[in-house]
Formats: sequence, C-alpha cells, structure tokens
Amino acid sequence: MIGRLLGCAAGAFLSIGLLIPAVPRYLTGPLGQQAGMVGVSLAVTAAAGVLARPLAGRVADRAGRRTALCAGALLLSGTSLALLAVGQLPLFFVLRGVAGVGEALAYVGLATLASDHRRPGAAINHFSVVVNAGLLTGPVIAETLYAASGFAAVWITAAAVALGSAALGLTLPKTMSPDTESASPDPGTGRAQLYHTSALRPGFGYLASVWGYTAISAFLPLHLAALGGGSGGLHFLVYGGVLVAVRLAGHRLLATAAPARLAVASLLLTGTGSILLAAWPSPVGTWCAIALIGAGQGLGLPVFLRMAVHGLPAGERGSAVATTTAFFDVGFLSAALALGVLADRFGLAGGFALAGAVSTAGALLFLPVRHNEHEGAPLDHSPH
Repeated sequence: MIGRLLGCAAGAFLSIGLLIPAVPRYLTGPLGQQAGMVGVSLAVTAAAGVLARPLAGRVADRAGRRTALCAGALLLSGTSLALLAVGQLPLFFVLRGVAGVGEALAYVGLATLASDHRRPGAAINHFSVVVNAGLLTGPVIAETLYAASGFAAVWITAAAVALGSAALGLTLPKTMSPDTESASPDPGTGRAQLYHTSALRPGFGYLASVWGYTAISAFLPLHLAALGGGSGGLHFLVYGGVLVAVRLAGHRLLATAAPARLAVASLLLTGTGSILLAAWPSPVGTWCAIALIGAGQGLGLPVFLRMAVHGLPAGERGSAVATTTAFFDVGFLSAALALGVLADRFGLAGGFALAGAVSTAGALLFLPVRHNEHEGAPLDHSPH
C-alpha cells in the first residue's frame, strides 16, 4: 500500500517540478512579459494554495484522502494540458491559480494518507523524500524536454504524469485508518474544522523554517553573482542532495525521536546557515551555509507534520495537515517580500541575517525540551 501511495506522490510532484523552469520561461518568452510577472505568477499559485488548504483538509477528512488526492492530481493534469492553448496572460494566471488548488488537494490527501499508516512517522518521512525527489528531478527533465521539443513536450509530460498519479490513486483505500470511516464533525458545531489548533505551533515553526529556505531559493543566484560565481545550479543540487540524504539516513531518528528536539535542531541549523551567508560572504562560506540549511530542512517538515497529527483521531488529521502546510505558502510569500525589501535597502547580507534570525527565533517555540514531553512518543499505531 505504501508503495502505491509513494507512486502517486512521485507522479503529482514530478508534474509540479516539470513546470518550475518552464513557467518563467513561457511568461518571459511566448507571453512577452517582464521578469516581474514571474513573481506575480508564483504569488497567484501560492495564494490559491493557501486559500484552498482548509477546503483540502475538509475534503480529506469528510470525503476521504483518496478523493482529495485524485481531485488534486486531475486539476494538475488539466491545467498543464490547457497550457497548450494559452495565449493570454489573464487565462494563464487563472490556470496557475487552479493548479495551486490542485497542489493543495493532492498534497493534503497524500500526506494525510501517510499519517494514517500504522507507522506514520516512517511513512511521512518516505513521503517527504519522494516529494522532494519529484521537485528536484522535474526541472532537469523539463530542460531536456524543452531542448528537444519545446514547451508542448513539457506541458504534455506534466499532464500525463499527473493523470497517472490520479489513476494510481484510485487503487488506494479511502483512508488507511479504520476510524476515519466513522469520523463525524465536531460535536456542537455540525461541521468539520477548517483550521486545526493542534497544528498552530508546528505550523509557526514551519513558517520560521521556510524563511531560511526562501533566503536561498529566491536570493542565492544574486548572492553568487555578487561573489563572481555561477547561477547556483550545482548549489541547489547539493542542497537537495543533503536534504534527501538526511531524510534517508535519518529515517529511524525522524520516525521515533522526540519531535520537539528535532524541531529545535532543524530551526537552529537553518538559522545558522542563513546567518552564515551574511557573515561569511565567500564561496566556501556559501557551500557551508548550503549544507547547514539543507540539513535543517531535511529534519523539518517530517517533524512538524508528526507534531501536528500526534494523538488526533483520523477524522481530524486532514485538517491538521492542511493547517501545517498552509504555513509554507504564508512563510514563503512573507519572507520573499520582506527579504526583498531589506535586500534593496541594506544589501543581501541584511536579508540573509533577518532570515536567520527568524528561523533561529522559531526554536523558542519548542523550548524547554523535556524528556517526558507527550509529543516525543513515536507515532506508531501498530499493535504492541
């Protein structure tokens, strides 16, 4: 069962990864827009995802995880295929917004299925590895497809792999947890929760972590250019390699260790790496910073999701997953805007320093760490 879930995740996030380099190039090429419109496109997709996540959580909890992931994958497939016929900017933005809704539905459905597994800590970690693998390999494949056959090959391939994800998703159960079938809305409200309070603390921790990630994803190429280096392709590859290596090599630790301890480690590594970019502006300093941030990000998401769903009945996990992951989009948007303004006024070092301070301060949410903290128990639903 877990193999099919990971196959669905691979298809959905490979589809998303294929569009990462193609969308900016299409905007500034055939659509004839300036580079600033690339940021608008990212904002449209992210904003739609934030707004859709509460709905995605509700769908996953009430209609089933399978319904959420299949609906999301179909939206990703349809919006990618529709790019074949797009020649106007307004329609392009509409499709990018709908794609953001599809991503939210697919992610929440898949992540909640992983949290239903009898060994959720391990399942969430494996799921996160596959997500990152799809996002990292997608751009490489997209560049090859574009060089061979242009944009049409990228759009069709993205649509096809997302459609395959939806088809495979139909073979999955509605949920992997039997108590979901009998889940009902909260007593006295008559409706499911849109935002889950148990996810707020890990969500804010995730937001703080995302500031460090945004520092390199948005501003590393500019930093390298100032140092006389390249565009950052190799640096991003090393960052992704460190992230995946931490999740693979540390899968037992991520599945069983006290989440609060891991959350502190994640945020301190990310914060230290971001501050290092400001304090040591050199090629060696940049490589060290990339490794630290990659390690911090490798620990982060699986831990924050574990904390969010710990002890919850199955009928509330979709809402908790949706709430936690919504903080990624909020964090990315807020960080990109704030760091951009700060970089304009005080240079890139000022932006990196602020990102590091926010990530490091996030560790305070999980202090003091106690040996008997209830969230430290392994998330394992298997019989003892």
